[in-house]
Amino acid sequence: MGNGRFSSPLAPHSALRYTLLMRTDAKFLLVVGTSLLMFSIIGLFFVIRQDARAEFGPAIALCPGPDLYGYTCTGGDGFAAIDATQDTGLYADDGIVTLALPFVFTFYGTDYTELQASSNGNLQFGNGNAWYLNSCLTDAPVPDMGDMIAPYWDDFDLTLTGFLETEVVGEEPNRIFVVEWDDVVRYDGDPEASVTFSVQLFEGSNDILFLYEDVSSLVEGNGRSATIGLQSAAQGVALQYSCDQASVSDSRRLHIPHPEEANTDLGRENVLYRPQETVELSAKGEIGELITALEQRGPTIMTAMQKQWLNQQPQRMSDWVWLEDENGRSHLILLWQGTQNRPDLSQLILLSPDESGSLTLQFNHHFASRETNLTDIEWVDAVDVTGDGLVDVLLKDGENGRSYLFTTHQITPTLHTLPEICTGSVIIQNNAIIRSGCPSSDRFAVTWNGTQFTPTR
Repeated sequence: MGNGRFSSPLAPHSALRYTLLMRTDAKFLLVVGTSLLMFSIIGLFFVIRQDARAEFGPAIALCPGPDLYGYTCTGGDGFAAIDATQDTGLYADDGIVTLALPFVFTFYGTDYTELQASSNGNLQFGNGNAWYLNSCLTDAPVPDMGDMIAPYWDDFDLTLTGFLETEVVGEEPNRIFVVEWDDVVRYDGDPEASVTFSVQLFEGSNDILFLYEDVSSLVEGNGRSATIGLQSAAQGVALQYSCDQASVSDSRRLHIPHPEEANTDLGRENVLYRPQETVELSAKGEIGELITALEQRGPTIMTAMQKQWLNQQPQRMSDWVWLEDENGRSHLILLWQGTQNRPDLSQLILLSPDESGSLTLQFNHHFASRETNLTDIEWVDAVDVTGDGLVDVLLKDGENGRSYLFTTHQITPTLHTLPEICTGSVIIQNNAIIRSGCPSSDRFAVTWNGTQFTPTR
């Protein structure tokens, strides 16, 4: 016991071990603390980043949004309607026209100086697709439609009625560019039932405004067969207001403001217009129904289809011929004849098989135009006039004295308007087309010289 202090031969070693343990624990705690701090900072970064992205919303959004770029939808009752008066001259079904913008307009982070306007109720940037069949934007942007503003994407026909018009109002830097679809009708719809709507693009703010002046006249009006919204196919974002729903009414306005702080992760530079290399004709309406019937029943269905067209309202008379090419493939040339009330139904089409054998629309000509309503189109004869082994079709307009020959020479369908206006008869004789009652002669003949029809005395 000695002096009463507790002693042990191991005591000094225990003290040293205790000191080492203390140092080790401190080092361990320092490492753990540093790691926790780093994880906290990283976690906070991701939280802040997620919060920032949350302000923009998902890539595919529904109104009121926002979408990933920051676009939202709001009411636009405070905005005034502007009547567009400058005709673009787009008189077509499934047509497209390029329009120069009066100012630089930013859409989904990209600056544009021009756009493409479709007869089918939408605007596109750097893209020219006049596809008629609208699609919803609820799952993804529609492929091949590019950067698109769709105030009323539907199947409209501007061939005979309606106008696509533009207007610029205001002074720099507060100008407004207006694109208006004025009294346009749906394809194969009632020509007396039309819709009028427009888009306003704002200089400086880059805001977008949809205005619906008259969308209630159609049976499928008020948006029941339309897509309303916007998208950027290249960047995978879209904002949809409605799809195939009665969501808009007369005098309705929809404001889509450009975000004050847009998502800078989106946006491209140097976007040039990329027109479609090949434009396929739209086999829709009765043409689509005919192709389906032929694929299911074969050529024998034509007689039944002729009776159907004759008994339907509006009525259509018809004539046709099947021609066979050197490869043994069958092609259909069909003439539909309209009436005085429906001249737009006078139509010549060619259906040809593709590489897989499926019939496709290769030629589609409407005889009526805004200047002339040709309704008295007669099928005269079907003979090989050009000498290429393929049947040609001779047509006559009994109302204005014009004659036409439809050829597929060198597999290129062409409707030739024959020279001179002749009021008498027209026949084919020895590969010559002979007409009577012509200004230059009572008997006027033309023959094919390999490239065109020339007079023969």
